[in-house]
Amino acid sequence: MPGFLSSIADKVSGVLPAHDPHTLDSFQHSLRSLGQAYSTTTPVQRIITIEKGVALDLDSLSRDAKSQSKELYTWGQSEDPDLKDVTDRLAYLNFVQGSLASSLAVKLDAARTPFKNLRDAEAAITPRRNLRAGIQLQITRIESDQPRGMEKRLAELKEQLRKVKLEDQPQETEIALLKRQAVRESEQHKWEAIREFGEKLVLLSQAATPMISALPTFPPTADKPYAGGQATGAARASLQRALDNYKTGHINLPPQTAGSDLSRSDTRSFGETHARELSSITSDVSTSLQPGLPVTPPPGDAKELPAAAPPAHAATSPGSNPQSPPIDPFSLNLSPAPIPTSPTIGSISDPITAPTPIHTSSLPTVAETGVPVSAGASGPGPASGSLHDIRAASSKAGPRSGGLPGNESSVPAYGVAGGSQKFESASEEKKRLQAYSEAAQHHEATPAAYETAEEEKKRREREERERVFGAGGSGSGKKPADDDLPPSYQDEF
Repeated sequence: MPGFLSSIADKVSGVLPAHDPHTLDSFQHSLRSLGQAYSTTTPVQRIITIEKGVALDLDSLSRDAKSQSKELYTWGQSEDPDLKDVTDRLAYLNFVQGSLASSLAVKLDAARTPFKNLRDAEAAITPRRNLRAGIQLQITRIESDQPRGMEKRLAELKEQLRKVKLEDQPQETEIALLKRQAVRESEQHKWEAIREFGEKLVLLSQAATPMISALPTFPPTADKPYAGGQATGAARASLQRALDNYKTGHINLPPQTAGSDLSRSDTRSFGETHARELSSITSDVSTSLQPGLPVTPPPGDAKELPAAAPPAHAATSPGSNPQSPPIDPFSLNLSPAPIPTSPTIGSISDPITAPTPIHTSSLPTVAETGVPVSAGASGPGPASGSLHDIRAASSKAGPRSGGLPGNESSVPAYGVAGGSQKFESASEEKKRLQAYSEAAQHHEATPAAYETAEEEKKRREREERERVFGAGGSGSGKKPADDDLPPSYQDEF
């Protein structure tokens, strides 16, 4: 099953566009997770794979949050001054949220390392464990069956098992330590990263409150222009200081300066401080950024993916083998095929009317076209003649499939229940079948009548004599009788 799922991942890698690595990585991870349900994957490997899925989900959250920040910023740039300023600050908060999710994804991915070390150690000692299990199985069978003469063999197996256990003891001790180390270090690193992520989100939420409050209810006018730029700039500067000087447990923003200088780096517009990041963000649903997490399949669990197929517009050099362009799933025709209509009914849009009778005498036969002729109004049948001219089966014919005699109808008449028909009893059927058997034996026992050589000689002489008399020429001079004369319709000369 894992090999089958890996082959599917290989085929999909040639179908998906080369600029969509995250979709391919996520699809491969989903297939690997599905394959674990139908394979003998170790429990440690299942833990590693599932935690990888959590990291991939956070990485996807990071890209979506950054894409949302770009869309919010781009939309606000063409709006009134108040919307332009507030959306700029809020876009910065959403971008920071995406960056925090990306950092958490990287830390959770790194937290799997202790379990990977445990997995590798268990994989290295697996052959030795299988050897010990085989020896123990032989010992159990001998002790259960207690065959004679196996006492020496039993003692040798027990001694061999003792030596193997003694040799594997250091590795087993190391694995026991790695189990506890994996749980302690992996979970500790994970929850420390989650706590940092959560506390920084609290700081973001505190900074969002003054930014949103600065947006007036009514649009600004010439008499009352927008004056919330100082407050939003101060909130951003306070948040930047809190993030730069973050310590575990510090979840309160530092005091905000009322008259912040909007020319400083921590109060400038998001479009100015993160222009490069904004240009690299894409929100197209068919494409995505390069994922921040590498997808590393476990050893022996999945094959390395082949190189991505070249784009469809890539020209092939002379002498090289041309390759088919990758399949675009969005260009495939997924609509259902139309159902062909019968020639006697017409199209689906036509009103339903009585079928037009077809004169089968004017149509070609099956022998001419190889296609059965459609039945007309009178029902199926030959192009000419009548079904009534066909002679019925003999009443002496053998029994039919239903056990009825040949002269009995196998289909009950309309309105007559099946139980009212007359069926022959077991004794009558036995007599009838015995009569058939005796007749067949009598026919086989009757020898064929063949003429002897003497009879054949006499027959030939008689035929020769009749031929000569019929022709009118005979050595005896006897005149043929009147019955031997030629018919009246023949000319006589």
